[in-house]
Amino acid sequence: MAKLKPQKGSRGASQNHIRARISFLYKASTYLQSTSISHSSTDGAVNRHTQAQARSSPAQEQEQEQDKKPVSQSLFSNSVTNDNKILATDGVVIPEDLKNTGESKENQAAQRVPVSRLSRQIASQMRGVSLKSQLRLSPGIKRSICKRCDSLLIPNSTCMETVENASRGGSTKKPWADVRVVRCNTCGYIKRYPQTEKRSLKLSERKRRRKEGEDG
Repeated sequence: MAKLKPQKGSRGASQNHIRARISFLYKASTYLQSTSISHSSTDGAVNRHTQAQARSSPAQEQEQEQDKKPVSQSLFSNSVTNDNKILATDGVVIPEDLKNTGESKENQAAQRVPVSRLSRQIASQMRGVSLKSQLRLSPGIKRSICKRCDSLLIPNSTCMETVENASRGGSTKKPWADVRVVRCNTCGYIKRYPQTEKRSLKLSERKRRRKEGEDG
């Protein structure tokens, strides 16, 4: 007996459950990473609020004590505190920008979001399922996951995105030479994507279109 030929589209229909599994794993990885980002942002806000309260509470107590004191005592205490400040700094005036450098560094460090380990594990499982089933992931999903550490790449939180142009004219003269550089904050892996949408037509194509325009 002759073998029955498989019907058209049967192979794709048989892999629907694999596609559903891949999409579920990707959504789960995205959700877990988003929850870690929200937790880190709330923790940073709480820490800044507590630090502000701790800094403001001594000043408020001093103001309340000064209000209770008579005018002469308050003037005397203000002069003493000013003298103590001058002695502590040895007459060096500290500008406000230098005083706030520590706070800015803390804020910059707080901007880095920790990567969820469970999110990375689920992303690794998703890539394993796609490799075993020989189903190609879409370019958007592939580019949103780090090749080295399987962490979900979210701009300004788990990765940094910049645009580079190593040509002589730069982006002003050669915008088609722009390259989007994505750097993973977890492992430091760098991936470059050429911006081919801005690439101009070839010289032969431009000449052909110019001739068609002149003839028309």
